[in-house]
Amino acid sequence: MNLSRKIKIILSFAALLTFASCSVWQNFTTYFNLWYNIKTLFNEAEKDITSQKRDLFSNEPLVLSNTARNNLTKVVEKCSELLQFHSTTAYVDDALLILGKSFYYQSNFQKAKRKFEELLATNPDEDITLEADLWIAKCDMQLRNYSQGLAALKKVRQEALEIGIDNILNESFIEEIKYRIAQKEFDTAINLTKEFSEAVSDDEIKALVYYEIGNLYYQTKSYENAVVYYQKVFEYSPDIDTEIKASIKYGKALRESGKAEEAVNFFSDLRKKDKFSESLAEIDLELGKSYAAMGDYTTSLEQFTKVDTTYKGSPFAALASFEIAKLYKDELMNYDSAAIYFSRTVMNNPPKEYLDEAKNLNQLFTRYSTLRRIINSYDKQLYYAENPDIFTRDSTEYVQDSLKILQDYLEKKELADIWKSALTSTIIDTTKKDSLFVRDSLFYQDSLAIVDSLTKASAFIDTAVVNRLLNEKMQIRIQQKKREADAKLSQEMQALMKTDTVKFKNNPPQKPKITVDSLKTLLSKNRLELGNLFFTELNVPDSAKQLYLEITDKFSDTRYYPDALLALGSYYQTVNENQKADSLFKIIYDNYKDRPIVNAAANKLGLPLIDLKYDPAEELYVQAESEMKKGNYDESFRKFFEIYKKHPESQYASKGLYAAGFILENNLRLADSAASVYDTLIRKYPSSLYVKNIAMKVNIYKQEKARIEREKQEALLNKDEKKDTANVTELAFLGNKEEEIPEEEIKKEEELIINQNIKNEETIKPTKRKLERLWNPRKLKR
Repeated sequence: MNLSRKIKIILSFAALLTFASCSVWQNFTTYFNLWYNIKTLFNEAEKDITSQKRDLFSNEPLVLSNTARNNLTKVVEKCSELLQFHSTTAYVDDALLILGKSFYYQSNFQKAKRKFEELLATNPDEDITLEADLWIAKCDMQLRNYSQGLAALKKVRQEALEIGIDNILNESFIEEIKYRIAQKEFDTAINLTKEFSEAVSDDEIKALVYYEIGNLYYQTKSYENAVVYYQKVFEYSPDIDTEIKASIKYGKALRESGKAEEAVNFFSDLRKKDKFSESLAEIDLELGKSYAAMGDYTTSLEQFTKVDTTYKGSPFAALASFEIAKLYKDELMNYDSAAIYFSRTVMNNPPKEYLDEAKNLNQLFTRYSTLRRIINSYDKQLYYAENPDIFTRDSTEYVQDSLKILQDYLEKKELADIWKSALTSTIIDTTKKDSLFVRDSLFYQDSLAIVDSLTKASAFIDTAVVNRLLNEKMQIRIQQKKREADAKLSQEMQALMKTDTVKFKNNPPQKPKITVDSLKTLLSKNRLELGNLFFTELNVPDSAKQLYLEITDKFSDTRYYPDALLALGSYYQTVNENQKADSLFKIIYDNYKDRPIVNAAANKLGLPLIDLKYDPAEELYVQAESEMKKGNYDESFRKFFEIYKKHPESQYASKGLYAAGFILENNLRLADSAASVYDTLIRKYPSSLYVKNIAMKVNIYKQEKARIEREKQEALLNKDEKKDTANVTELAFLGNKEEEIPEEEIKKEEELIINQNIKNEETIKPTKRKLERLWNPRKLKR
C-alpha cells in the first residue's frame, strides 16, 4: 500500500471518528439540556391525568389540573425547541410522539394528529409506528371521523395482538368500546368487551373488564347476566376499589333480579367485613332499598332514617331522604310526608344524576301541599259561613282556651321570677361557703403533704415559699369551683327563661272575608287543580275521581263545573266506562257552546266542532231589528231589552239597550222610560260607543228633573201659606160638568204599563219632561 493511499485511509477514518464523536456529544448535551426536562414534565403531567378516578369506559372529557396544564404547556415549548434546534439528534421521534400526546391531552386534536403523521414520515421503529397509528385513530374518533377511526383501531388491534403489545391492544379495545357505549350500541359494546376480556392477560385488568361487562348488563336491565359477571370479578385479582364497587353492584343486581331477600343477607354480611368500613353509608342505603323490595317498609324506613341521621351531610344522606320520600309517595301514600322529604332532599344537594328528578318531584309535591292547604282553609271558612252558630261556639271555646293558657303562663312566670331571685342568692351563698371549704381543705391537705415531705427530706425549706405555693393552689381551686357554679346557674336560668313567652293554639276560627259564592268558586278551582295533579302527575286516578265528584255535587253553579265534567269523563274513559263518559261529554256539548271546552267534548264524542265566535245575542238582535222595520215597536223594544237581560256579556247587549231606548224615545214617545234605559246603558257599559251619543242628553235630563222637583217643593211650601178659598158657584159648575180624561193622562198610563218590566230591574222615577229626538241606531256602522 503506497503512502498516499495510507494517508487517505487515515484521513477518512479520522473524519468518521470526528463525525461520530460530534453526534454523540450533541445527543449528550441535548439529553441534559432539553430531553430530560421534557421527559420529566410529561411523565408528571400524564401521571396526574391517568390518576383521575374514572370508569374504564368513561366518555367524560379529561379535566386537567393546573399543574398538569402548566407542565404540558412547558412540554410543548421545549419539544418545539428540540425539533427546531436539535433536529439531528436521536430524540426527534420521541419528541414528536410526546408533542402529539401533549396536544391530545390539551384537546387540540387536529395538531396532535398532524404531529403523529409527521412522526410516521420519519420511518420510526415498529413499536413507535404502531403507537402513532393508535393515537391517530384516537384523534379521528375525537374529530368525529368515526369510520376512519374505527377502521384504524381494528387494524391496530390486530397488529398489537400479533406482536403482543398489551398496552396498545388494551387502548384499542377501550377506545372502540367507549364509542359503542356513547352511541348506545350496547349489544356490540358487550360483545367487544367480552372479546377484550379474553385477549387481556393481566388478572387485575381482566377483573376490571368483567366488572364493566356487569355494568353494561345492569345498564341494559339484564340483571341476571349482570350478577354472573359481577361474580366473575372475584375469581381474579381485582384491586380493592374494584372489589368494593363490584360487591355493592352485585348486591344491587341481586335485588333488581328479584332476589331481594338474598340481597339483604349479602349486604348484611358486607357490613361485617373490615375492608368495607369506608363504604358503610352506601351499603346501609342499599340495605334499606332491599328491605323495601321485600315489602318490609317499616324496616326500610328505619334503615333510611339511620343513613339520613348517621351520615348527615354526605350524598348518601340526601339519597336516603329521597328514598324515604319515594316510599311515602309510592307505597305508603302519605303525600304530606313525601313533600317534606323531597324538600329535604333538594336542600341536602343529592348527586347530580338524581338532582333533576328530585327537583321535579319537589316542585310537584310543593304544589300538592299548597293546594291541600288552600282547600282546607277555604273548606273551613265555607263551613263557618254556612254555620254561623258553630263559628260562634268555636270562637268562644278558642278564647276560653287562650285565657286558660294565659293564666297558666302568668302563674308559671310568677313562680319562675320567685325562683330566679331565690336561686341567685342561694348559689352566691353556696359559692362563698364552698370557697371557704375548699380553701380550708386545701390548706389542711397541702400542710400534711408538706409535713410528710419535710419528714422524709431532712433538708431545710423556706416557709414563705411554701405558703405562697399553697395560696396559689388554693386560688386556682376556688376559681374552678366558681366557674362550675356559674355554669350551673346559667343552665338553670336558661330553663327558667323558657317561660318568658306564651304560646296560644294555632289556627283560630276565622270568619270568611269574601262571599260564599267566591269561596265556592275558589274551592272548585283548587279542587280541580288538585284532581288533575292526582290524575296526570301522581297517577292516582281514584283520588282524582273523588275530587271531581265533589265539584259536580257541591259546586255545580260555579264556572268550573263543565271542566270537572270533562275531567270526570276522562277518568271514566280510562276505566272503560265509556257510556258514563259520553253522557258527561254530551252535557258539555249541549249546554256550553259558548266556551272553548265544548270542542274538547266534541272531539271526545266525534261530533262537529262549534264555532266559538257564535253569539246567540246576534240572532235576537236581527229579530228585534226586523220587528222594528215592520213597525212593531212594542215587540221590537221587548226583544232589544231581552238581549241585555239574557246576554249581558255579549257585544250586542249595549247595542240592544241603545236601540230599546231609541224606540221608547222616538217611536213610542215615552221619554222618561227612554231616559231610564239610557241611564242603565251608561252605568252598565260606560266604555260603549253608544254612551258618547246619549251621555250629555241624559245629564241634561237629570238636571232638568232635579230643577222641576225643586220647583214642586217650593210650590207646595207657598201653597201651605195661602188660605184655601173656594167659590161655591164654581164648585157647583164643576159638579155639573162631565168628567173628562186628558190626553196627557192617557199617555202617562201607557208609560206606566211599559215601565213595569223595566222597574223590576231598574228604579225609574217618572218625569213629564220630553227629551229631544236622538239619532237612529240603524245608521251606525257595524
